[in-house]
Amino acid sequence: MIKLKILSFFLVIISYLFLSNGTEFTLFDLSATHEDYSNTLQDSCDFVFIIVAKNSTEPILNINGGVGCSITSQNNTATLFTCTSSIIIGSNSINFAVNNQPSKGNLTISFECKDFQIHSYSIIQDVIWSSVLKFSSIVKLDDFPVSISIDQFYDNTLFKIIPLGQNMFRICYSIKYYTLKTSNYSIWETELIFPNNKNLTILVPYNTTKYIGSNTNSQEILNFIQYPMGSSTFQSEFLGTIVTFQSSSLQINLYPVVVLSQGSYYYTNSKPIHGNFGNMTYIFYVTYNSEPRNDTLLRRKEDSTFESFTFKTNLTSIQSDQIPFSQYSGVLIDIDTINMYSVEISIGQLYNHQYTLFYIKNIGNYRLGSYKSFPYGFISGSNPNYIFGTSVPVAGLTYHTNYSYEYIPEGSLGLQFSILALNSDLEISIPQLLDFEAIYLSEFKFILRFTFSDRYGVNFIFFPSNEDQRFNRYDVENLAVGSIKNGVFEIVYDIVQLGKPTINRIVLKNFLEVYNTIYFGQLFTINNLTKIFNFPSIDLIGYNYLKDIKNISFYVNDIDISNTTVDNMIYFSFDNLDNYKNLPTIGFTLIDPKSLRDINFQSFDETIGRNYYPIYNFAVWDESNSRFYVKFKVPANTLPGVLDWMLVFNRENCITNSQLPDQYQLRINKTNFDCYGPIVTNMIKISSATILGWLITIEDEINGFRDGFVTIRGSVDSSLYNITLKPSNMISGDKWKGEYLINITQSGKCTEQEFIITYALFTDTFGNVNKYYQWVTEKEFNMGSNYIIDGTDNPFLNFLNDQSILKISTINSICFFSDSTPPELLYFSASKISLDVGSLDRSITFNFHAYDQDGLKDDQYPIVYITDINSRVEECISTIVTSNLTNIEYSCTMEVPIGFSHPYGFLISVYGFINRGGIYKGYSSTHLKSSGFSWNVQTFSFSTSIPIITGSSGIDNDGGDLWLYGRGFKTAISASVFFNDSTVQSISIHPLYDSAVLIKGLSPTNNEFIIRLNGDTLSNNFTIIPTIYNFEISTPTPTPTSTPTQTPTPTPTNKPQICLGNPVCGGSNQGYCKENVGCVCYSPFVGLDCTSKIIIIPQPKPNEDKPTTVINNNNSSNNNYQITSNISIIAIREVNSINGEQVKIHYIDKWYYSSSSPTVSNYLATIINNNVTTTINATLEWFENKRNITFANQELIMNPSTIKYTVELSSYGFSSNLNNLQVIIEAQIQSNENDICSGKEFGDTTIDNSNYIKLQVSSNSIYGRFLKRGIIDDKTITINNELLDSKLNSISNENNVQSYIGIVIGHYETSVVIDPDFSLLLDNQAVNSDSPNSICSSSSSSLTKGQLAGIIVGSVIFFVALVVIIIKLLLSKSLRFKIFVYRTFRKSQK
Repeated sequence: MIKLKILSFFLVIISYLFLSNGTEFTLFDLSATHEDYSNTLQDSCDFVFIIVAKNSTEPILNINGGVGCSITSQNNTATLFTCTSSIIIGSNSINFAVNNQPSKGNLTISFECKDFQIHSYSIIQDVIWSSVLKFSSIVKLDDFPVSISIDQFYDNTLFKIIPLGQNMFRICYSIKYYTLKTSNYSIWETELIFPNNKNLTILVPYNTTKYIGSNTNSQEILNFIQYPMGSSTFQSEFLGTIVTFQSSSLQINLYPVVVLSQGSYYYTNSKPIHGNFGNMTYIFYVTYNSEPRNDTLLRRKEDSTFESFTFKTNLTSIQSDQIPFSQYSGVLIDIDTINMYSVEISIGQLYNHQYTLFYIKNIGNYRLGSYKSFPYGFISGSNPNYIFGTSVPVAGLTYHTNYSYEYIPEGSLGLQFSILALNSDLEISIPQLLDFEAIYLSEFKFILRFTFSDRYGVNFIFFPSNEDQRFNRYDVENLAVGSIKNGVFEIVYDIVQLGKPTINRIVLKNFLEVYNTIYFGQLFTINNLTKIFNFPSIDLIGYNYLKDIKNISFYVNDIDISNTTVDNMIYFSFDNLDNYKNLPTIGFTLIDPKSLRDINFQSFDETIGRNYYPIYNFAVWDESNSRFYVKFKVPANTLPGVLDWMLVFNRENCITNSQLPDQYQLRINKTNFDCYGPIVTNMIKISSATILGWLITIEDEINGFRDGFVTIRGSVDSSLYNITLKPSNMISGDKWKGEYLINITQSGKCTEQEFIITYALFTDTFGNVNKYYQWVTEKEFNMGSNYIIDGTDNPFLNFLNDQSILKISTINSICFFSDSTPPELLYFSASKISLDVGSLDRSITFNFHAYDQDGLKDDQYPIVYITDINSRVEECISTIVTSNLTNIEYSCTMEVPIGFSHPYGFLISVYGFINRGGIYKGYSSTHLKSSGFSWNVQTFSFSTSIPIITGSSGIDNDGGDLWLYGRGFKTAISASVFFNDSTVQSISIHPLYDSAVLIKGLSPTNNEFIIRLNGDTLSNNFTIIPTIYNFEISTPTPTPTSTPTQTPTPTPTNKPQICLGNPVCGGSNQGYCKENVGCVCYSPFVGLDCTSKIIIIPQPKPNEDKPTTVINNNNSSNNNYQITSNISIIAIREVNSINGEQVKIHYIDKWYYSSSSPTVSNYLATIINNNVTTTINATLEWFENKRNITFANQELIMNPSTIKYTVELSSYGFSSNLNNLQVIIEAQIQSNENDICSGKEFGDTTIDNSNYIKLQVSSNSIYGRFLKRGIIDDKTITINNELLDSKLNSISNENNVQSYIGIVIGHYETSVVIDPDFSLLLDNQAVNSDSPNSICSSSSSSLTKGQLAGIIVGSVIFFVALVVIIIKLLLSKSLRFKIFVYRTFRKSQK
């Protein structure tokens, strides 16, 4: 059968060669599909066409077919185009033409957009309620096409439908649906609206008794309190009406509260804050309004009617109009390789301490900017009338003709100005993605490796519409290898927290402002037409976790968490257990009100399915009990009753406790429930000659006040005061109710103004936080659309009726001074003019000196800002070095972020000098430059090989394995762990990636420790804080697989052998005969009869692509005579141990090479099986001289000119416990002589209890020794070596002999080490036709030698000619042939 397939392949190749007849095609269609289903209600399909265009006499600029086409990849001979089009239902075709000229080349593609209809569905889960998913159900749509999105086919104001895979979908019902559902409440309907009115109504049951209860038609909502009660006006984004109420319900399942407001629906995020069932206090928030309105609170009753409360709200926000400005100036300055855009705006509007968004936007509408508040950008003036000015770097290269600069204070309409670009006539270069890999690490994290090239350099990689906007752009700091022009970005990506980009594409942007869009499931490089871009995911095909999960229990249940945190464990198992053991991991998290509050979870309709970023604990397999377990902590004083939790398999698939029966619930038996932070219950203004501030009373009745701080700003000069509050500086009372003084020191000259509390944060003893914002801060701004305003945590809720309490004015008799002269900067210097932004030392110090004739405020600290090429801004807050009445010297030191603004350098600015007369001053980069001060730092250097640790996975006090994240890890060889008892643990490591490395076997400790990586360069010291658990019994030892632990086996001993040879053992000079052992040879002689001699040769040159050794021997009197031998590690093979059949074979194509010494080469590779990544580390060591070594407790003699292969494997994801693993090594020797013989031997050695392989052509041999022992799971274990020539079709003829040896290492758990070696021999007798297993140039065939020679020569010539043609085509970059191979490859995958 194999011969027939090979023959068929060659016939296809021959047909291709003859039929193609040398014709050069111009356009080729390599689209993944030519048919799809309508994915919109407009009866249309979205197609992506992949077209390869071969260049001829002129560049191919476009292949316009009336659709959008862009260049994805190109080389000197061809261009890969990606074209997109929306096509109506039916059969269609598109004609593509080269440069709009069909005569120069055209291609017609036919395709079909299909209609579809869903005929049936099945219910997987009834409607349930959970804190995170709200009301939800799971259904299966049997006929829904997997290639399209369901998002277009339902009313997203009523539902959100999330695909789970395997044609299953989670329906999340909005609160609007909840309020409109007034009849038949036990059945919930979802209507899917498909093309051509082929609609489907899905009916799912809802258990009203479970979630509403029985006999609940009486009033349950009591003590309704509204803050503020009357009308109020404010200028803030975080204020709104807050309502608290009590519930008398005894139901342990929380329910939603809905507020209707004049037809608008608000899901109020009703949250329990303290109390017990039967007397539980809830809180919710209603946004502010522009005019008085009536709001209604609704609570569903058993009969599907609502208990309702109507209340009036009249809380109005003062909105800002268009910013008035009297003067604007903007200039683009061309400086070397960077352009600096400088803008100044004179603004005649009161500044109210809000954050300001400024950004650069090009015609692609990708915003690059930051949110900053005072003092950034404030050049001069005071808050009633000021000048705003910044300098923003813009790359000195662009093909755009203009940008826009936008300045938008929060709550205002903002300003926009146009910027004319320089160097806009440059030749366009498209950033090309050359390769992409996604490698699973652990804890839901992948490494994404993007290999790219671009003439101008790649600026960032962008994931459009990623749900969390903080993680949708990956800049130059992710450069791991090479340069921005030819390099690799490595991104450690959490696939569960961040998800797959919602639009199925990624974008590469270069510094020329050119974008390249790569679509999922499509080709992306012209250089490899088998490479498809597939974003990683954790798939659950064939899993039914809701049905399979079983045996859930807890280490402790019915828990008392009164004023204490409790350590706990969850245990669980599954039917079809092997499926779940093969999952990458399973996450666990609590979703009770306290845990959700700790991660700032905001529960609105708009956030269902996103804005949820819990801290997961991860499941460990317990082999001894055949189950999983997870350690976790139950927070103190959380909600009584059933404690909600969740098991997570991937981003979409999870199990919540509400989906499971009562016996699987975790119950809180006793608690002092408190899920609300401290509040201020009294405020008294104090304004005297010595005190300016407030006396406040802070209360937290259950947990008690821990600490807090208050931010105060001046209304005229924006001076900033941060006041820290702790029980230690309490005036009177205790932590449950105490008085604290907030005092603003004013002395000497000062200007008359108000001081305003703009921010406050108070924390109780168990971490509950209440905070007040006057304006959104930078943190919330940068979360983009994921942040929803919720004012329920306002500690000043008692003062919403009169917010003037948050303002206090200076006394005229004390502060009466005014000044019109701003401060002046006398000196400013940066400690470095250039910086390697990939080095360990990225610190930079700024020293500066300011003057004001009437005095600077000595309690205000100017801030130095650095701005990168993408308008990101980092800050450095100064300290005062020396001061007098008129002069202050400042200094600040900061660490520049990795890769910051490489290679264009960053700009420096300084703002925030405030004098005693209420005037401030700042200096943009343009001002610093014109004054002769330091204004920029060059960042041409960006080292990628220096190890820098930036993060880690979690670890607890039991020790174990730890992932480190950062950069430059491949140069490290070990890790040093420094414990607080002064002990140091040294751990060898084998980094496979630059951005992540696994540290195995950390010792247990209850204290934080420091870890450092060692190599050519030492890394930074990184502190690890383990999670401390205290269980009365020891926890199970983690076991990564279900295989039983192997025990040491007896040392293998070969059978007694007789002494061979004539003379015996080659004579007295070559060896001697040992009874019951065989011949014992003197070095350099080897073999069963000591007649083969090791040839002393120069060290072979290492192969940097793979662990292959090529040994050439020209030591012959015949100069034309040459022997070449080859030894390679080619594959890992999984075999059924019962029947010997192959289960899976992993050919290893990509190795990472390094050299630790002139004689030692290291190679690293990985394979993945059943979602387990196996690391293969091959070390090749050359022995120039004879030496004794020890391996697996056995002393071995290494002869001169011997190459030793040490192969190490990490854990492997076996498909079955009955399977073994083999490491396959290929050995080959060939001669350029004819009319000779070759032979092969495989058997036992004599003195070292090993196997040997001897491959011989004429009088030369390659000799390999394979030990019968290995180190398996840190124990010496007997292993076997198997000849695989018949299974893997080795090559054998008279002058070329090849063999495959499988080192059978059996079934193991964590690690394997094996140690074969190889030498080249000279035999005293050439192999001949009488030698065992020989192949010679003639045989006993009935054909004559002439006939046989004619057949052999003719066949060989034909075969060689065919192979030469094929190889020539493969190497000649023939596009036609590559496309032919690609199409053959794609067909073979179907």
